[in-house]
Amino acid sequence: MTSHINMMNKCKTLLPILSHNLHKGQSGRIGVIGGCEEYTGAPYYAAISALRTGADLVYVFCFKSAAPVIKSYSPELIVLPYLDSPNCIDRLKPWLEKLHSLVVGPGLGTSPIAQDAVRRIFEHISRESNFNNKRMPIIADADSLNVIEPETFRFYNGCIYLTPNVHELTKLSSRLIGRQTYEPTVTDVQALMNKLGGNYVIVLKGAEDVIANIRGTLVCTEPGSARRCGGQGDILAGSMGTFAYWASKQTHYCDELDPEVLAAYAASALTRHTNKIAFKAKGRNMITTDIVELLPNAFQTLFGN
Repeated sequence: MTSHINMMNKCKTLLPILSHNLHKGQSGRIGVIGGCEEYTGAPYYAAISALRTGADLVYVFCFKSAAPVIKSYSPELIVLPYLDSPNCIDRLKPWLEKLHSLVVGPGLGTSPIAQDAVRRIFEHISRESNFNNKRMPIIADADSLNVIEPETFRFYNGCIYLTPNVHELTKLSSRLIGRQTYEPTVTDVQALMNKLGGNYVIVLKGAEDVIANIRGTLVCTEPGSARRCGGQGDILAGSMGTFAYWASKQTHYCDELDPEVLAAYAASALTRHTNKIAFKAKGRNMITTDIVELLPNAFQTLFGN
């Protein structure tokens, strides 16, 4: 088994070299789909985490009612209130073309409008040759997992990252393979992987994060904390959006590890390490904004410059 230190050294190979010759956007234009009247914090946490990980620009596509609230959280975010528009796909098309990766689900909710919008977005991306050609990675998180089917991305060239917690994996497993997994194991994750087919990475969040693709499974052993305030999964999804784009640019394997697996591991380690140092400072009073503030410190510790 590859040690955690060795894994982190491999993850460092994903990071693009900063240069004065770079232009705005070259280190990542990330989209976040989610945000409704009830849930405005989640898309913010995902978006700001993508930026704090190293992306240049982040676009949040949300319900009209959520846009002013999300805009008020940070001037760094480009917020577009198109998700509940009757012509949602037409309004999103020119923006989706700009993106390097897409994070779907934080703050999405389960309303029929939201679920149908995501289903149509997935259909649009999976059948458009432009997205297939550039292999744009997609991170499916939270309520977007409800629309994932084996056929959704069967012939899509880009990597699809699924980031369920135990409850969400249980629902996925029950729906797709008819197996109840209240305490899921590596075997359960692999069974779901086999059912889905295609180019997937599954990150099962828990006391230790289990990361699997069709070629194998590993566990992120970076320590976290016992504090479970809401929003930590959104940090993981957002940072994974950035790492996933960087991984999609890799043209070589690091030993036997796919770049996509390294991206998932890097995002997991960053989220867990930031959680640990925030908990050390705040204890049981830690909230997710405390974690976000310490992302740059954690990144420097794990990855340097």
